[in-house]
Amino acid sequence: MPMICIILLHVFIWWTVGGGSAGSTLANRLTEEKCMSVLLLEAGSIVPPLLNDLPVLARNFWFTNIDWQFKTVPQKHTGDALVNRQVVWPSGKGLGGSSLLNAMLYVRGNRKNYDNWAAQGAKGWSFDDVFPYFLKLEDNKATDYLANGYHASGGPMTVERPGYHAEYKDPILEAAQQLGYKIVDSNGARQTGFDDFQCTIRNKQRCSTAKAYLVPAENRTNLDIVGGAHVRKVVLKERKAVGVQFDFQNTTHTVKARKEVIMSAGTTNTAQLLMLSGIGPKEHLQKFKIPVVADLPVGNNFHDHCAAVLPFLLSPKIQSVKQKLMDPKNIHQYINNRTGPLASPEFISSMSFLNTQSVTPVVDFPDYEIYIGEIPKEMPEKQFGFTHEVYKKFYRPYEDKPMYVCLNQLLQPKSRGTVRLQSADPYDSPAIDPNYFDDPEDLKIVVEAMKTCNKISTSGPMQKVGAKPFETRFPGCEQFFGDEDSYFSCMAKGGVVTLSHQVGTAKMGDPDDPTTVVDPHLRVKGIEGLRVVDASIMPIVTSGNTNVPTIMVAEKAADIFKETIQCPSTM
Repeated sequence: MPMICIILLHVFIWWTVGGGSAGSTLANRLTEEKCMSVLLLEAGSIVPPLLNDLPVLARNFWFTNIDWQFKTVPQKHTGDALVNRQVVWPSGKGLGGSSLLNAMLYVRGNRKNYDNWAAQGAKGWSFDDVFPYFLKLEDNKATDYLANGYHASGGPMTVERPGYHAEYKDPILEAAQQLGYKIVDSNGARQTGFDDFQCTIRNKQRCSTAKAYLVPAENRTNLDIVGGAHVRKVVLKERKAVGVQFDFQNTTHTVKARKEVIMSAGTTNTAQLLMLSGIGPKEHLQKFKIPVVADLPVGNNFHDHCAAVLPFLLSPKIQSVKQKLMDPKNIHQYINNRTGPLASPEFISSMSFLNTQSVTPVVDFPDYEIYIGEIPKEMPEKQFGFTHEVYKKFYRPYEDKPMYVCLNQLLQPKSRGTVRLQSADPYDSPAIDPNYFDDPEDLKIVVEAMKTCNKISTSGPMQKVGAKPFETRFPGCEQFFGDEDSYFSCMAKGGVVTLSHQVGTAKMGDPDDPTTVVDPHLRVKGIEGLRVVDASIMPIVTSGNTNVPTIMVAEKAADIFKETIQCPSTM
């Protein structure tokens, strides 16, 4: 391949598999050093559709060529109302990865998350260790945030407030304050409360990791980016990663690495590729006649934030989502000023981190998160995965009316699932089983979150915008209506959605711990020259959205890698 000639001019060569949030970050940071050369292999497209820049349109790219279009295996403890009991599983495919599809919410998680990582054996990953990397990645445009001491400017990722203020945002915050909740910067001194949130947007357009990290680096002679490169496996020789095998333009290629191979394919795909390479649970690999190179618990410890959906109506005086998107005034407002509904992050207007034990808990460690956002009919009809019967009976009577949903997300899930192979074919989707609600405590917390959302939505301030629950009953749960706990529990068992915060399949920690896959330097145990850098290494999911923590992981990883090399002074 032509880029080999360029790569061989350099001293230290990395292959990075995956150009998502972690892979894009690594490619930039490693190639800051002229003696370090990177070949970035990405299965998806190099250039996303132009309309992907509009913050409001993220979900419109589900089921397209920038989405892997996965689904889970049928779920045991939820899914009564879902087609085949499967959860729709969006996952970004292209440079920028899932930062092409996400809601762009800027969330770091909780201090305790990282201290827990370190306590479980991930030395060097406590909050004090990682906080500088959150600052390093950030370019915050809000002076009030910069003034509080928890933010920074000058980093690659632009962080701004959204350019849209929905009609019901102020009533939500008023209701929250009446209930005793505080309005906070969740990335500041305290996370618990209703967040006056920011997003990873630049000039009110999506700021993906490709835009933030790869565009500034794309002309470096020590960085080569290949899109449309479907990796088949890591090439291993005597327990050492020596290269990567991938398909490009209908031809299979094998390229060799002089330094290391880095897996940054995401929690689901990284697990699949490691197993296809012979790294994973021995009995599982033998089932598919894959030679076992390292018997490691790849694909275990798989967990995710799931969310139940609670819908409400708004006043008919308020435009529906469809009307807002089609209104010429709104289109002109965005074109001319970068404000209005089209500047909204998927129409999300409120985000909060709350605790089941207290409105203002002494310990700042929330156990659920609530998003409140307007929705079009296409979300419950196609994207939530509900059966036609559920949509017809529950949502259809309101499909042309203004409505919003509360997504009630569990933050500290106890349930654990797995990612496994369905075959030895790298083009077959993996078997994704988050095993939601396997631990009954998870369901209890989601129900408490739904009850909080109902309090807010039926409060006095929300009556100003005509908020009210659906009068239709959720199919299969009619007999529980009037008993809030039972009804909401039934709805959650009917179906949940993923917020794409899955982690853990290549767990980081003490190398002597049999549950870990990588050590704190992100090296795959027992394999030389192979590291993993993405959300799969997180031993415990962070308390919130995982895109920014994933970028942080890559920022810190780049420094870890740079410590292992010394560039010649002549370069």
